[in-house]
Amino acid sequence: MSLVLSVLPLLLIIAAGYTLAKSAIIPRGSWAAIETLSFRGLIPATLILAIARSDLSVERFGGFAVALVMTLALLTGLALALRLLSQQRLGNPAFTSLFQGSIRWNAFVALAAAEQFLTDGLAIMAVAIAVLIPLINITCIVVLAAFSPSKASIGRVLGTLSRNPLVQACVIGLTLNIGGITLPLPVADALDMIGRGALGVGLMAVGAGISLRRLARLDWRVCLGAFMRPVLASAMFVAAGMFVEIPAEQIFAGVLVFAAPAAANGYIVAKQMGGDADLYADIMTWQVVLSLMVLPLWAYILL
Repeated sequence: MSLVLSVLPLLLIIAAGYTLAKSAIIPRGSWAAIETLSFRGLIPATLILAIARSDLSVERFGGFAVALVMTLALLTGLALALRLLSQQRLGNPAFTSLFQGSIRWNAFVALAAAEQFLTDGLAIMAVAIAVLIPLINITCIVVLAAFSPSKASIGRVLGTLSRNPLVQACVIGLTLNIGGITLPLPVADALDMIGRGALGVGLMAVGAGISLRRLARLDWRVCLGAFMRPVLASAMFVAAGMFVEIPAEQIFAGVLVFAAPAAANGYIVAKQMGGDADLYADIMTWQVVLSLMVLPLWAYILL
């Protein structure tokens, strides 16, 4: 199968979600519950099983984790520098949404693409989730608190992290892995059965959230936000991965992390903490399109 055709299943699933929502076969109001099911049930089941069963040794994934943190730090610094350079044109609400759109990532898309392109994709992506999800949430809340009228305490940040289902799943999986605890076969089979629908349902939820009207709402902030993740951030990770000399498969997995579109939960955070939620939604919509365009190119270069 060619690299372009490898993306076709992802496109078809996203298109199916869009069609089901647009035609009201599944009403728009029902998709919030579907996304919640995927975020709080299906994806965590996949992560627990993948982390519990994987070799997560520092020797294997230490360099990968370092490259992920390096890229996140560089991306954060770049976004803050853009704020300093564009103070007259980029207000605080718009900046916080641009910032969130630059560093948040949609695990649904990244996990599905990893399974499609990589033989050990789920295990590698589980490492990325365990490393980045806490750091990204802390960074976003701190920046939003600093640049928006809604202030967040340390307790609120820690509470947000502790309630994140992906963080909880990573903690459970790591506890099982490090403790050498083998899941009983019925439990493992149950998690496997639950997790099988995770990636497909998650991608359909992404499709249901696409608005063609938003694709027509282009200004320089949307263009910059759309460019930051699929193009710039992924290129930064490739440079970081080569610097720490990790395998090509891990470099491509990191590209999937940083080329994936921003996560939908950033929209809710923007609304709650004084960000520009509409700008975030516009950036996220364009990132979905660009991500699916650049993934075959990165696969051709790296694999």
